[in-house]
Amino acid sequence: MHSEYLQPLLDWIAQHQTWAGLAVFLLSISESLLIVGLFVPGTIVMFGIGTLVATGSLELWETLGWATLGAIVGDGVSYWIGYYYKDRLRGMWPLRRYPGLVARGETFFLRHGGKSVLFGRFVGPVRPVIPTIAGMMGMSPMRFTVVNVASAVTWAPAYLLPGIIFGASLGLASEVASRLAVLVVGLLVGVWLTVWGMRRLFLALQPRAGVLLARLLAWSRAHPVLGGVTAAVIDPDHPEAKGLVIMAGILALASWAFLWTVGHVVSGNPLTYLDSSVAHIMQGLRTPWADQFMVLLSGLGDASAVLLLVLMILLWLAWQRRWFAAAHWVAAVAFAALLPLILQVTLEVPRPGATYNTLMTLGFPGGHAAMSMIMYGFLSVLVARELPGPQRWLPYATGGLVIIAVSLSHLYLGARSLSDVVGGLTLGLAWIALLGIAYVRHQPPGLSVRGMLLTTLAALVVGGGWYISRHYDQDMQRYAPRYAIRTLDTQTWWAHEWQTLPARRIDLGGGLEQPLTVQWAGTIENLRRHLQAQGWHAPAPISAAGMLNWLTPNPILAQLPVLPQAHDGRHEALLLVHTTTAKDRQLVLRLWPSDTTLDQALPGQEVPLWVGTVTWQHLAHPLPLFTVPFSENEFNGPLHELQPFLTGITWRLAQRPSVQNAHWNGDVVLISQQPLVAGNRP
Repeated sequence: MHSEYLQPLLDWIAQHQTWAGLAVFLLSISESLLIVGLFVPGTIVMFGIGTLVATGSLELWETLGWATLGAIVGDGVSYWIGYYYKDRLRGMWPLRRYPGLVARGETFFLRHGGKSVLFGRFVGPVRPVIPTIAGMMGMSPMRFTVVNVASAVTWAPAYLLPGIIFGASLGLASEVASRLAVLVVGLLVGVWLTVWGMRRLFLALQPRAGVLLARLLAWSRAHPVLGGVTAAVIDPDHPEAKGLVIMAGILALASWAFLWTVGHVVSGNPLTYLDSSVAHIMQGLRTPWADQFMVLLSGLGDASAVLLLVLMILLWLAWQRRWFAAAHWVAAVAFAALLPLILQVTLEVPRPGATYNTLMTLGFPGGHAAMSMIMYGFLSVLVARELPGPQRWLPYATGGLVIIAVSLSHLYLGARSLSDVVGGLTLGLAWIALLGIAYVRHQPPGLSVRGMLLTTLAALVVGGGWYISRHYDQDMQRYAPRYAIRTLDTQTWWAHEWQTLPARRIDLGGGLEQPLTVQWAGTIENLRRHLQAQGWHAPAPISAAGMLNWLTPNPILAQLPVLPQAHDGRHEALLLVHTTTAKDRQLVLRLWPSDTTLDQALPGQEVPLWVGTVTWQHLAHPLPLFTVPFSENEFNGPLHELQPFLTGITWRLAQRPSVQNAHWNGDVVLISQQPLVAGNRP
């Protein structure tokens, strides 16, 4: 089942809830059925169904029941086919076309016995044949039924729960900002691609290194000058010859990539054209919570964390008397500290974004990217050498995640351009490949993987704590988005210039369903005092104690923390709620800065102008036993409910006729703390 068919299927299930249970039942059967399960992506299908549960399109317990029943029936049918036909089944279609699959299934069954029915439900390659193999090999019906039911009861929640959690997390993220939801998805996909890519690359290169080694040796015999150097590196008697070949290939590719990047930066060719596009995309994804997270990630490459890691690894290597490894570690760090700086001074390419002093204003190649690549990359080389061959991809994948995290954080925060990051990464990759060749080629004594990992972890924890306590707040201010402020005449704003302010929240999902229906000219405190005198109040704070209320069985809406929402990358400056007579419904008023001030409101002063929205919120259950306030997509009623609370201040009702739709008729309430023309009053 290809992805182009999967999404329409999930859409159909969401739209036809009467038949949804039967559809889940049939999908579970097909995922469990003999041979058919090979062509049904069960993990993806059940993940998608889990997201429908999270969005409320499907009921949790009903869906779990249908999925469990389908899994029981699917495995049961497969078992009875094997139990009835026994060995005759080997020569029958379709099993005769898959002799290798049958052999693997038999091996799996003989190794695990009756438990193979339980284990096999979670093992992709043998999943569709294990029940049939159990029947063919004489497993008793009663024993099979017990194990089948137990495995199905485990399988259904195990396969649905990731989709439920994913869908719920996206729902929560999109309640705050659609930008955040997109960023969460992007980060998860990036983590998966990094781990999957490192593993696939390692598995692909490992068996081919021998062939490449033979070809390089043949070439070296025909070229006595350069060939002698090559032969020295890839000596066939050297136990690490295959690994050296891979590193040599990485060195060649990384060197070429760095020189190619330098050429584009110096000549201003297409790579640099991408810099502004990537920067624009990244700035379009910015939200306050993501800013905080990305600044934390950038701390992995901060000087305080880096210096402590360098010193602790060096001290540990000295304590272990691994002088050869220590010398290479010093060489790695010295290169990472000096060469990018030399190139920056030589090329004089300015860096974008936040303000820096002196040499910190130079951009290409990115020093943080180079340092992260060299430090975490060479640590991966040191650890990987001590592991068995099949496990060597693990440190490379882990190091790759850290390196990508640091690089991505600088792109997101606008601290580096794409070409800066690419230049730093390729330069660092070339150097660690060269160092790796020099290190592995000399067969140094082994290192303790546990000791090195514990030292690295301790350095990161201590260095991270130091960074947070000393530099985090400063970096949050340095990387904060900058907004230009404009000034309007107060009377003109009141008359018609109010229409120049955004009509809706600036967000990836900020369409007509998220209008900005309130404009307030005055200080936040004045409006807060006015509304609090009439029963409005701040919601419960988002704290550990407050969030525990989201887990109470029958929560009171007024006691639950309200998720903040983002407009143009900022959370609201004012957030007030008003409890209605309905236990599960409340009014919520939010105001954000408009980056506009009004003159002539008071002599010699300017008054800030705010934009906002008033909505209904109700209790929602994105996860079982988890209840949070969610906003409704109806805006006329809440705006009408707000108007009686404006008694005593100047206000009027305006309208945007060009944006009317089913959820919003275009009404906007203009409110001013200073008397203007006569306003609408209830």
